[in-house]
Amino acid sequence: MGKIKVILFGMTGQGNNALKALVEEPSINLLGVFTSKRQDAPYPYYRCEQLQDIVLRAGIPLYEGLSLKEKETHQIIEKLKPDIIVVSSFNQIIPKDVISVPKLGVINIHPSLLPKYRGATPTVWALMNGEEETGVTAHFIEDERVDSGRIIAQTKLKIEPADNDGVLRFKLVNLSESVLTKALSLVLTKERETFHVQNESEATYYPKRSLKDAEIKTDMPFKEISNKIRAMSPYPGAYLKYRGKEFIVKNANLLNSKKSKDIIVKKKGLVLKTLGGMVEFAVI
Repeated sequence: MGKIKVILFGMTGQGNNALKALVEEPSINLLGVFTSKRQDAPYPYYRCEQLQDIVLRAGIPLYEGLSLKEKETHQIIEKLKPDIIVVSSFNQIIPKDVISVPKLGVINIHPSLLPKYRGATPTVWALMNGEEETGVTAHFIEDERVDSGRIIAQTKLKIEPADNDGVLRFKLVNLSESVLTKALSLVLTKERETFHVQNESEATYYPKRSLKDAEIKTDMPFKEISNKIRAMSPYPGAYLKYRGKEFIVKNANLLNSKKSKDIIVKKKGLVLKTLGGMVEFAVI
């Protein structure tokens, strides 16, 4: 049997690790990488090279900024004749006519324990909700419903109390390499019908994180404040508003204080009365 022909749909971050796993797998012939337009700003969650630069350096065909809905893009994919399409952090829903192209299917790598936390930014919401566990799931994309296909492989990861969104994303993208490698092996040896169907009654979906979601309000319990800071760090940064100004919050400490009067302002910090008591916010 010859090499398995694969296309990667991915973006900087998790896409880098999928590329690494595919390049290092001797049975894979990586036909090309489809990615979004290059961003001028550095990747905001952890130190990470632009995916485009890695692809070009490796001499792999790069398809940048194409819409999967366009007929011309579909024709490019058809001409490549992939056996498998791997999706790893991509900002487009995969259309039905693209899903139907690879004979062995489309595999998505998702940073949550599906069917929980479907959607674009699952790490943010797992931290916001105070979860103690998450993971990586490899599943088939079988239609245009988000993160809903049969599960191929899944690995759990403990969320540590000190983890913020950047740290958690970094842990999960490294874990995703082994999950993808395992998933590829399983897809090549098992019939699709034998893989586990997701239980829709257990499914949860969360929208993409917005800047409004990063706002801290003083009528929140301290645990919610702490979780929001973790979920929004290092990017875009949790913030609070005070006297017409907006402050980015680096961290917060619940003070052992019985004071309940108005706000005390400190250098590079604010001490505010909250639902849980007096809280000292380190701000920028």
